[in-house]
Amino acid sequence: MYPPAISFIINGSKKASQRIIPDIEKVFAAYPTTIFLTKRVGHATDLANEAVQSGALFVISVGGDGTLNEVVNGIMEGCTQMNIDSRSITLGVLSTGSGNDFVKSLAKKHTLQSLYEAIQHSNKTAVDVGKAAFLTIDGQAAHRYFINIADIGIGGVIAEKLSRYQRWLGANFTYQRAILSTFLSYTPQRLSVRTSTEEISTPMMSLVVANARYFGSGLGIAPNALLNDGLLNVIMLKNITVIDYLRHLPTIRKCRPIQHPQVSYSTSDFVEVNTQTPLPIDMDGEFVGVTPVVFKVLKEAISVI
Repeated sequence: MYPPAISFIINGSKKASQRIIPDIEKVFAAYPTTIFLTKRVGHATDLANEAVQSGALFVISVGGDGTLNEVVNGIMEGCTQMNIDSRSITLGVLSTGSGNDFVKSLAKKHTLQSLYEAIQHSNKTAVDVGKAAFLTIDGQAAHRYFINIADIGIGGVIAEKLSRYQRWLGANFTYQRAILSTFLSYTPQRLSVRTSTEEISTPMMSLVVANARYFGSGLGIAPNALLNDGLLNVIMLKNITVIDYLRHLPTIRKCRPIQHPQVSYSTSDFVEVNTQTPLPIDMDGEFVGVTPVVFKVLKEAISVI
């Protein structure tokens, strides 16, 4: 029996990601491997799609949550185009980014050696995938998949700012700059939200739609989220102040529920959001478009090692 084909998709803008190439070639010498380096935003999606259509059974994302989101989208699109079950392609994750929030919900090692052993023993876990239908900034209908967390409100504004900022002073400085400038100016916006259990229209600091538990470099915003329950966790930070938000950051970092009358937790298999004016959407740490948006969950849609 021939070993399965493996494609590694590496964030080409990160030196830390590129340094792992010799180790990949050494550890996976017995496997037919292809190594791709991304060259632009969205390239990982194209490469993952190409890998699926070329017969790769394992597609490994090497980078951060943004790279992972693009790879997930490429796998899902490739499987749709080929009319094959998306669970037949296994997604692997080697975290070399700055946030690496998705892997925190897996609660397992994520080293190159553990990846090799997981492939050898076919240690796969089927996880849910979120799908969102929304508008691009020029008003065109679009859709995109996410595996970790999407949010609207202060997180969406931060992601939109980051998409415009030059990062010549470093990713961390740029991220902190975007957070600080948003905190100083942001006020809760009115969101009209419909789920399987409620309809609500109220000002919100943030609406979080979570498949996994962490976002924002280790903030456990969705402590009750499960990766394979066929449900999205819906966290509403309603009419709270920035001071309230900052006061509860230690609780969020410990991945515990916030005890506040303006914060709620629920689950649903869909979330529909309408706003008075288009608001930016953050998806797995990336700005993708604007409201209105409908989120739904695809139960156990992809296999992960």
